[in-house]
Amino acid sequence: MLEIDRLGKTYESPGRSVEAIRSLTFEVAAGELVCVVGPSGCGKTTLLRMVAGLLPASTGEVRLDGVPVTGPPPRMAVVFQEYGRSLFPWMTVWQNVELPLKEKKVPAPRRRELVTQSLESVGLADAAQAHPWQLSGGMQQRVAIARAVAYEPQVMLMDEPFAAVDAQTRADLEDLILRLWRDLEVTTLFVTHDIDEAVYLGQRVIVLSSSPTVVTEDLKIDLPPDRDQLKTRSLPRFGELRGHVYARIQAARG
Repeated sequence: MLEIDRLGKTYESPGRSVEAIRSLTFEVAAGELVCVVGPSGCGKTTLLRMVAGLLPASTGEVRLDGVPVTGPPPRMAVVFQEYGRSLFPWMTVWQNVELPLKEKKVPAPRRRELVTQSLESVGLADAAQAHPWQLSGGMQQRVAIARAVAYEPQVMLMDEPFAAVDAQTRADLEDLILRLWRDLEVTTLFVTHDIDEAVYLGQRVIVLSSSPTVVTEDLKIDLPPDRDQLKTRSLPRFGELRGHVYARIQAARG
């Protein structure tokens, strides 16, 4: 579904050239959930923006279902870390979720159906007429997730979406993502700085190096498919995988 082929990004300025990403290559199969981790400042967000068609690549290309990405693809949704800045405070929750569907010119009856279903799926059916500023941070991020789900994407990109919420809310949102991913079978690329989160959520974890960034490992996560915050994180294998990824990132820093 998603092919990242020798992708590179170099920032040019007068008298200075900075190679941020160097020849990244990996694939995400249809219906797969893949997490990306790496040292701080290694270019995870730059990678995601190139995959989303929001930032041009210097070398290589991204292909969605075999078609090169040259701008934001119509069947791709992005959930950003800064949920507060991605929601319009003067609009209700319902209007925020509905807005991309209006832009896509989805007929009104179908818009109502999609918005209702997506708000129910994230547990916000009762908050449809509230405004984002009336909600907690976790609930605001649920609105952003509902908006992405309502868009009916082939691919969902998530850029450290839970970095700004507390630990309990983060655990709840992680389980929400797993449930939505199973129910919708949407191909998901999830960027995070949290190693535990990557191992808990991913079917695979892509480990990146320091800048200029390359893939140091494409690790299969061989944990049981049904994940649970207590049982899964208590498994010896979870600890082994977490330790392995941590060691790779520490080595990449050096």
